[in-house]
Amino acid sequence: MSAGRRSCGPCGARARGFTLIEIILATMLLALGLAIAFSSMHSANASVQRAELAAGRNEHLRAVQGLLYRTLQSAQPLVLSRDEENQQITYLDGAHDKMQFVAPMPGYLSRGGPYAVTLQLVPGGTAGTRKLQFAFAMLVNEKPLEADTRIPPEDLLDGIADAHFEYRGLGQDAKIGDWQTEWNRPAELPLEVRLILRFADPNQPWPAFSTALPLGFAHARAESADTPGVAPLAAPGGGQ
Repeated sequence: MSAGRRSCGPCGARARGFTLIEIILATMLLALGLAIAFSSMHSANASVQRAELAAGRNEHLRAVQGLLYRTLQSAQPLVLSRDEENQQITYLDGAHDKMQFVAPMPGYLSRGGPYAVTLQLVPGGTAGTRKLQFAFAMLVNEKPLEADTRIPPEDLLDGIADAHFEYRGLGQDAKIGDWQTEWNRPAELPLEVRLILRFADPNQPWPAFSTALPLGFAHARAESADTPGVAPLAAPGGGQ
């Protein structure tokens, strides 16, 4: 009898297994490890998404500025509108929140020929914000084609807290003048145009944007060269 008991002792110890407390502790440690792993994966995914969002936003800003550069630098001294009563012609109509001028469009956007281009700041989708819209219509006999004017404008930028256009041209002393929020010489092209803009999101930058209008500058050079006693005009960018 005593021998049988001695032989069953080790068997009983081997069959003992884990206690309930040990199982609970192991489960808790496993759950904690899984929670840490999922949290790390979520943080990594969020970081990747933020980086992709920032990269996409920056790429969009570069595309918008590229479009503005190409379009404005192609502005032409062609008649945008005409006041028959006063015989006043308009090449560029520039206000603080809207600009209209004539320029060719890229081949993938147009049918060729000059187009009336409109850049305008309008109320945005969120209260207190604005957006920048771009529209163009083929110019026929100094008038935008009616079918094109019915096409809705494209939204270039949204979520803008504050923005305005500025222009500058040749002053009375045949030197480049100060920046103005209105262009009061519609029968001339300005020398330079810029867009001052600030987004509602402080983390979204707007790289400084300004560009010279080559044909406007060429016209100013010709005028200064033809004016007796006036020195030839220096190139834009030589001073503020």
